[in-house]
Amino acid sequence: MTGIHYTIKHNRLSRGYHRGMELKEDGTLVGIPGEGIHTLCLPALDSAEEDATWGRVSFSLQMEENTICYVYAMALNEDFFYQNGEKIRVEQFLFDPEVPDRQKQFFLEEHKAVRFVGQSDVLLYALTGRYLYLMFRIMGEGEFQISNIRIDRIGDNFMNTFPEVYRERNSFFHRYLSIFSSIFNDFQEDIHDLPRLLDLNTCPRELLPIYGKWLGIDITGDFLEEEQERTLVKEAYSLNRMKGTKAAVARICEILLGEEVRVLEQNVMKEYVTREEAGDFMDLYGRSPYDVTILVNRPISETLRYQLMFLLNQFRPVRSKIRIVSMESKGMLDAHSYLDINARIFKQEEGSLDESKTLDSYLVLL
Repeated sequence: MTGIHYTIKHNRLSRGYHRGMELKEDGTLVGIPGEGIHTLCLPALDSAEEDATWGRVSFSLQMEENTICYVYAMALNEDFFYQNGEKIRVEQFLFDPEVPDRQKQFFLEEHKAVRFVGQSDVLLYALTGRYLYLMFRIMGEGEFQISNIRIDRIGDNFMNTFPEVYRERNSFFHRYLSIFSSIFNDFQEDIHDLPRLLDLNTCPRELLPIYGKWLGIDITGDFLEEEQERTLVKEAYSLNRMKGTKAAVARICEILLGEEVRVLEQNVMKEYVTREEAGDFMDLYGRSPYDVTILVNRPISETLRYQLMFLLNQFRPVRSKIRIVSMESKGMLDAHSYLDINARIFKQEEGSLDESKTLDSYLVLL
């Protein structure tokens, strides 16, 4: 019998109670420096079944030697209790910042909560109840990090395959089999997660350079944004089919720049250049028939230029030399320049005229 798995991520953690901890966007909890005691109370897990059995809690824990972690787990059939004749929800009590954390710990211990010290993978076979409550207390001023909290609804896969006499819950034999059940469940989770890991839209970013290398494109070095990496890997097959062509060069530039560029080949353009313009033409577009010039309609930084060249060198024709020419989006006139008839200034900028300047009748200030 396979179990039901609960994965505690950012959404559930944000609805819980934490003191002395900071919640990151990726669902990781880190300790706030200077705090000696750190507390986390998770929202209740509802099994929708009376006297439900619980299996296993596992999480990733990184902490320094002078720090210790306590985990309290409690299961109840009701999500409330009575205090001085008043009905109080358990979550309301655990999440109340006015209630001392030590008092919350005593409450869990009074309701037969199990405690684990310094462990990140524990069994909950001793607990039965519809609602499961978890409380983490980290003592010490050292740094720590908690992530990937997982809870199994049923922690064993093999007990029902044995005769009834061996099926005593929380017995030595049951706990012994839990070792193999845990390994089996971890393998099953990895297998079920394979489609996500192999999907270029959902796989972790760390896998994209590996997939890119499989498909013949090198994007190692963390020099691209994640969306650019995914697009390059997804289009690696088509880019390889176009390798050495003008289309491949233009597409790579479009992916990195987010806009279309002009790719000019010296060998093609020289046929349209007069002899008088040949010198200027070669200065701009190169002297070899294998030279290629890319015109970018905006300024680009040196960092972006190196990123482009790193990728373009993987797809350019073997003997070609690529040069990138970026054009500024605005110009400047000095004191001795004039605007002729029908001239227009497209971008509205603030300006000023001194006492000796006049506007011609064809110029209009908008």
